[in-house]
Amino acid sequence: MIALVGATAIYLIAGQAAINAPRTAFTACLKQADSKATSQKVAGDAYEAFVRNTCSAQLEALRSALVGFNLKNGMARRTATEDANMMIDDYLASSIDHYKFILSTNEPPPKAAAPAAAPTVPATPAQQPKSE
Repeated sequence: MIALVGATAIYLIAGQAAINAPRTAFTACLKQADSKATSQKVAGDAYEAFVRNTCSAQLEALRSALVGFNLKNGMARRTATEDANMMIDDYLASSIDHYKFILSTNEPPPKAAAPAAAPTVPATPAQQPKSE
Protein backbone atom coordinates (compact mmCIF):
# COMPACT_ATOMS: atom_id res chain seq x y z
CA MET A 1 0.00 0.00 0.00
CA ILE A 2 2.75 2.44 0.96
CA ALA A 3 4.68 1.50 -2.16
CA LEU A 4 1.64 2.30 -4.31
CA VAL A 5 1.24 5.74 -2.72
CA GLY A 6 4.97 6.39 -3.12
CA ALA A 7 4.94 5.32 -6.76
CA THR A 8 1.93 7.55 -7.44
CA ALA A 9 3.64 10.52 -5.83
CA ILE A 10 6.79 9.97 -7.88
CA TYR A 11 4.73 9.67 -11.07
CA LEU A 12 2.88 12.92 -10.34
CA ILE A 13 6.09 14.78 -9.48
CA ALA A 14 7.70 13.57 -12.71
CA GLY A 15 4.66 14.75 -14.67
CA GLN A 16 4.79 18.17 -13.05
CA ALA A 17 8.51 18.43 -13.82
CA ALA A 18 7.71 17.98 -17.50
CA ILE A 19 5.52 21.09 -17.31
CA ASN A 20 7.71 23.19 -15.02
CA ALA A 21 10.60 23.65 -17.46
CA PRO A 22 8.44 25.07 -20.28
CA ARG A 23 6.44 27.13 -17.78
CA THR A 24 9.60 28.62 -16.30
CA ALA A 25 10.98 29.35 -19.77
CA PHE A 26 7.72 31.05 -20.80
CA THR A 27 7.48 33.22 -17.69
CA ALA A 28 11.14 34.21 -18.06
CA CYS A 29 10.46 35.16 -21.67
CA LEU A 30 7.45 37.24 -20.58
CA LYS A 31 9.66 39.16 -18.15
CA GLN A 32 12.31 39.76 -20.83
CA ALA A 33 9.64 40.82 -23.33
CA ASP A 34 8.29 43.26 -20.76
CA SER A 35 11.64 45.00 -20.39
CA LYS A 36 12.25 44.94 -24.16
CA ALA A 37 8.83 46.44 -24.81
CA THR A 38 9.45 49.14 -22.23
CA SER A 39 12.80 50.07 -23.78
CA GLN A 40 11.30 50.03 -27.29
CA LYS A 41 8.28 52.03 -26.05
CA VAL A 42 5.72 49.56 -27.38
CA ALA A 43 2.17 50.86 -27.01
CA GLY A 44 -0.09 49.07 -24.56
CA ASP A 45 -2.45 47.91 -27.31
CA ALA A 46 0.42 46.43 -29.34
CA TYR A 47 2.00 44.60 -26.39
CA GLU A 48 0.11 41.32 -26.80
CA ALA A 49 1.24 40.92 -30.42
CA PHE A 50 4.76 41.87 -29.37
CA VAL A 51 4.81 39.18 -26.66
CA ARG A 52 3.25 36.51 -28.86
CA ASN A 53 5.90 37.22 -31.50
CA THR A 54 8.82 37.44 -29.06
CA CYS A 55 7.90 34.36 -27.01
CA SER A 56 6.33 32.18 -29.69
CA ALA A 57 8.75 29.27 -29.21
CA GLN A 58 8.30 29.19 -25.43
CA LEU A 59 4.53 29.60 -25.80
CA GLU A 60 4.28 26.61 -28.14
CA ALA A 61 6.55 24.50 -25.92
CA LEU A 62 4.34 25.24 -22.91
CA ARG A 63 1.17 24.57 -24.89
CA SER A 64 2.41 21.17 -26.08
CA ALA A 65 3.62 20.24 -22.57
CA LEU A 66 0.25 21.17 -21.06
CA VAL A 67 -1.69 19.30 -23.73
CA GLY A 68 0.53 16.24 -23.31
CA PHE A 69 0.10 16.31 -19.53
CA ASN A 70 -3.66 16.61 -19.83
CA LEU A 71 -3.82 13.79 -22.37
CA LYS A 72 -1.82 11.52 -20.04
CA ASN A 73 -4.35 12.29 -17.33
CA GLY A 74 -7.27 11.13 -19.48
CA MET A 75 -8.55 14.37 -20.98
CA ALA A 76 -9.87 14.45 -24.51
CA ARG A 77 -7.56 16.23 -26.98
CA ARG A 78 -10.02 19.07 -27.64
CA THR A 79 -10.55 19.72 -23.94
CA ALA A 80 -6.82 19.43 -23.24
CA THR A 81 -6.06 21.97 -25.97
CA GLU A 82 -8.74 24.37 -24.72
CA ASP A 83 -7.41 24.05 -21.17
CA ALA A 84 -3.85 24.74 -22.31
CA ASN A 85 -4.97 27.77 -24.32
CA MET A 86 -6.86 29.16 -21.32
CA MET A 87 -3.81 28.77 -19.09
CA ILE A 88 -1.61 30.54 -21.64
CA ASP A 89 -4.20 33.28 -22.07
CA ASP A 90 -4.15 33.78 -18.29
CA TYR A 91 -0.38 34.20 -18.32
CA LEU A 92 -0.63 36.65 -21.21
CA ALA A 93 -3.48 38.62 -19.64
CA SER A 94 -1.51 39.00 -16.43
CA SER A 95 1.55 40.19 -18.35
CA ILE A 96 -0.51 42.61 -20.44
CA ASP A 97 -2.21 44.07 -17.36
CA HIS A 98 1.16 44.49 -15.66
CA TYR A 99 2.67 46.18 -18.71
CA LYS A 100 -0.26 48.59 -19.10
CA PHE A 101 -0.05 49.42 -15.39
CA ILE A 102 3.65 50.16 -15.69
CA LEU A 103 2.97 52.36 -18.72
CA SER A 104 0.29 54.29 -16.88
CA THR A 105 2.55 54.93 -13.89
CA ASN A 106 5.40 56.11 -16.12
CA GLU A 107 3.29 58.66 -18.01
CA PRO A 108 3.86 62.27 -17.04
CA PRO A 109 0.98 63.79 -15.12
CA PRO A 110 -1.42 65.88 -17.19
CA LYS A 111 -0.77 69.59 -17.26
CA ALA A 112 -2.82 71.52 -14.78
CA ALA A 113 -5.56 73.60 -16.32
CA ALA A 114 -5.76 77.30 -15.59
CA PRO A 115 -7.98 77.96 -12.60
CA ALA A 116 -11.51 78.82 -13.56
CA ALA A 117 -12.83 82.28 -12.75
CA ALA A 118 -14.86 82.41 -9.60
CA PRO A 119 -18.56 82.34 -10.40
CA THR A 120 -20.51 85.45 -9.60
CA VAL A 121 -23.05 84.95 -6.92
CA PRO A 122 -26.27 86.90 -7.33
CA ALA A 123 -27.11 89.21 -4.48
CA THR A 124 -29.52 87.93 -1.93
CA PRO A 125 -32.80 89.80 -1.45
CA ALA A 126 -31.52 91.34 1.78
CA GLN A 127 -28.61 92.92 -0.07
CA GLN A 128 -30.66 94.30 -2.96
CA PRO A 129 -31.85 97.88 -2.68
CA LYS A 130 -35.51 98.27 -1.98
CA SER A 131 -37.53 99.98 -4.60
CA GLU A 132 -40.39 102.09 -3.43
